[in-house]
Amino acid sequence: MSIEIKNLNQPQARGAGDARNTPEAPRGGRGNAGGSTPAGPGDKVTLTETARRLSDLEQSATAQPEVNSERVEALRQAIAEGRYEVDARAVAEKIMNAERMI
Repeated sequence: MSIEIKNLNQPQARGAGDARNTPEAPRGGRGNAGGSTPAGPGDKVTLTETARRLSDLEQSATAQPEVNSERVEALRQAIAEGRYEVDARAVAEKIMNAERMI
């Protein structure tokens, strides 16, 4: 499973009262009169707690195998032996829960 976060370089939407949302607001105490300024030696990047957690989750997911081979083999054997039973009610509930999340 791979997680891809897009548009990380685009500015985030801010509240209407947030001065950082206005183009004429100076950044870092310096005005930017037409163009981007390269990052200076004093610039600092700080990740939010959510970004840290997402990064940790991504690393954890990457470390997991894509396929649980033991589980797949157990299911194949149960199907072949006719022991595999589908709980239609549980499947329907999970489908309904997934639809509610959209």
